[in-house]
Amino acid sequence: MDTLRLQVQGMTCAACAVRIEKGLRRLEGVQQATVNMATAQAYVQYDPQLAGETAIRRKIEQLGYGTAGKEATPHEAYESEIRSLRSRFLLSLALSFPLLWGMLAHYPGLHFVWIPHILHSPFLQWGLASALQFYVGYSFYYGAYQSLKLRSANMDTLVALSTSVAYFYSHYLLFASSFTVSHEHLYFDTVAMIITVVLLGKFLEAKAKGRALKDLNELYGLQIRFVRVKKRNAEDWIPTEALRQGDQVVVLAGEWISADGKVVSGAAEVDEALLTGESMPILKTSGDEAYSGTRCLNGSLIIRAECAASETRLSRMIAMVEEAQSLKPTIARKVDKAAAIFVPLMVLCAAITYAAWSLIPEAPAPAAAIRYALAVLLIACPCALGLAAPVSILIATALSAKQGILFKNGSAMESLAKVDRILFDKTGTLTEGKPVLTSIQPVRHTKSYLLRMAAAIERHSAHPLGQAIALSAEQQRILFPEAKELLEVPGGGMQGVVEGKLVRVGHPKWIQADSSYEKSAPSVRASESGETALYISIDHRPAGTFVLSDMIRSDAFAVIERLKRNASLGMVTGDQSLPANVIARQSGIEEVYSACSPDRKAEIVNEYRRNGNVVAFVGDGNNDAAALASANVGIAMSGGAGAAMETGDVVLTRNRLTGIADAIEISKQALKNIRQNIGFAIGYNVLAVPLAAFGFLDPRIACMGMTASSIFVVTNALRLRRTATAGREPK
Repeated sequence: MDTLRLQVQGMTCAACAVRIEKGLRRLEGVQQATVNMATAQAYVQYDPQLAGETAIRRKIEQLGYGTAGKEATPHEAYESEIRSLRSRFLLSLALSFPLLWGMLAHYPGLHFVWIPHILHSPFLQWGLASALQFYVGYSFYYGAYQSLKLRSANMDTLVALSTSVAYFYSHYLLFASSFTVSHEHLYFDTVAMIITVVLLGKFLEAKAKGRALKDLNELYGLQIRFVRVKKRNAEDWIPTEALRQGDQVVVLAGEWISADGKVVSGAAEVDEALLTGESMPILKTSGDEAYSGTRCLNGSLIIRAECAASETRLSRMIAMVEEAQSLKPTIARKVDKAAAIFVPLMVLCAAITYAAWSLIPEAPAPAAAIRYALAVLLIACPCALGLAAPVSILIATALSAKQGILFKNGSAMESLAKVDRILFDKTGTLTEGKPVLTSIQPVRHTKSYLLRMAAAIERHSAHPLGQAIALSAEQQRILFPEAKELLEVPGGGMQGVVEGKLVRVGHPKWIQADSSYEKSAPSVRASESGETALYISIDHRPAGTFVLSDMIRSDAFAVIERLKRNASLGMVTGDQSLPANVIARQSGIEEVYSACSPDRKAEIVNEYRRNGNVVAFVGDGNNDAAALASANVGIAMSGGAGAAMETGDVVLTRNRLTGIADAIEISKQALKNIRQNIGFAIGYNVLAVPLAAFGFLDPRIACMGMTASSIFVVTNALRLRRTATAGREPK
């Protein structure tokens, strides 16, 4: 299956998003389609053998909407939308101004305002209203028509219906009275008010949503469009999309690095605050890793690209943030279902209002029934309901990305806010994951000889313990002899022939399981203090012990104490009980499951879930992938294995435990904000629609109320940018 992201143009409310989703899902080959109103993006998962990008774009256009170019970002799409809305609003305002000025005569308290007599002319009002209704308001008719073709309704339907009723009723009165009707009985000014205020509301709403995209726009802004590449003896600028693995990128002082790769030559201090959170520059020299989205502060670098521009760490970060908008949380899906029936329900309410006022014997003139029905149509606001969840999710995911927390989907954010049980892996999660050789206990031979022989075979191992031994030998500048007949036994150790001798380094049980092994093994006290001991044997004889320790993270205790306020904590590790209990005691965790296989880790997670817990699992290794997938929310440390990062629902790009507490805090604030928005949207409509139906709201006031409700929801969501940051404790 392929995934396509498209910028959709012309959506007006949540009903539009739901309609596009339904239309795309009916397309052959499309497995899943999600449309986010806040970012105006469609995410489509499809079978390339049955459907293609052209067919998907054509389907969206058939539904009455447009699509932006392939490279368009939400920021660029909103800039285009804002320009279009600004132009339409200014034109509408210019045509409406005479009508709105003349409307002041309808209000008793404003008789002192001078109004030119020409503005009371029914013909002038009719002409201006016609231009507004059929030229400026054409887009509302078009959107309503496209919606009705699919037997649905949206915000355009309400606007087109309400303005049409006001326009054609006034048109009827004008011509039925042989042009003698007073301007006070015409509703041409209402047409002007509706169209102008709706366009103003859309313009302000787009501006507010643009502010909501601010954090995401900053990530897009780090993507460099052109890159300087070294070719033979010359340098050439090429589009970033043309960058290929192996190309040599030249970066000078003050420039942004645009490739992930290794420094070939040069030296410079680099600002990596975005990716690592470190405020201090990092010195980069030959052999060091460099990343796109970081900045060369001084000096110069030549970097050999190790991947294409679309596969850089920054690109993957942006892709995760975008993907988070595509998978809606449960609460948002429920709102979308409600929005789909909202507009038809409001049209029905307006019809009932008109019928009720028309049938009441003591009711005012027939015009009052139309006025009250218009008020019902105008006060109802599906936009507020549709924006309640997606804008909050957009702000929360983009804000968290800047803090090194990547939510892969909105559902993860919703689940994380409800977590009551957090389980940690030990190695690489609560500890640094980089064991250090602390001592060598020889039985025979010297320490340097044992280190030399062990490093000769362990440098070929990918295991962290073996790498620690090899690194210690390198740091002491010990020369390695060649090793032959290498064999690595998972869960056991490493063996090989070095200088004609069989050398084995590994766990005590594996070493002692050798039938030829002399059982006079040295005593080991290291494991009692939480350290790990590896035996070394040479030609089946015990030679000594390597003692290694994996240091607990400096922030572990503070983070654990912070997390205990909201959830119960436990450790689930494959390590043995003694080192596991030592780390648990140092970090403040009381519940420990040790010597767990990957399957056992997943089983423990599932046991808690069956007991009704909402479980988060934090891990970093390949052996954590099953547990990460089984948990309600899998949290992966970015310093770990690729399988963990692929499986996790949340990725901590800065590889810090503080990111867990921050992610939970942001999730709680976002869910609280969504509930506030939904509560306001529902409460507004529940209160406002009856007021309009009983004649307490003028259509003009109703129109302004509808616009204000959408702006309120977006503005409330913008509060997340302050509250989510304020909720974090200093580190």
